[in-house]
Amino acid sequence: MSKIVPFPSILKLQLKKIAEERGYPVVSAVVERGEAEELVLNSEDEAQALVNVARIEMLDASLKYPFWNDDLPNYDPKHEDAFQDIQMGIFEKTVMYLSQEFKIVSTV
Repeated sequence: MSKIVPFPSILKLQLKKIAEERGYPVVSAVVERGEAEELVLNSEDEAQALVNVARIEMLDASLKYPFWNDDLPNYDPKHEDAFQDIQMGIFEKTVMYLSQEFKIVSTV
């Protein structure tokens, strides 16, 4: 049985772009379904696949912007801004919307 989850269109487009660029077939299929402001998910595995994309983005951000933490001696405010954009954007929002309907793993 499918579940329809309200989901911001901008976030859906972000996931679609990443899926297309990296060749993630399950994610590409999921983001093609439904209206612009929703996800139509057929399983918990599909929800987890979307969250996994967000987790990968977080890991990538931690490697690209290692000086984001102001407790570090090499702290860089530009790193913090870029890292926070990913963390509070695609990561936290994807987890928030999908964890309301599915049991997912969101630790990075």
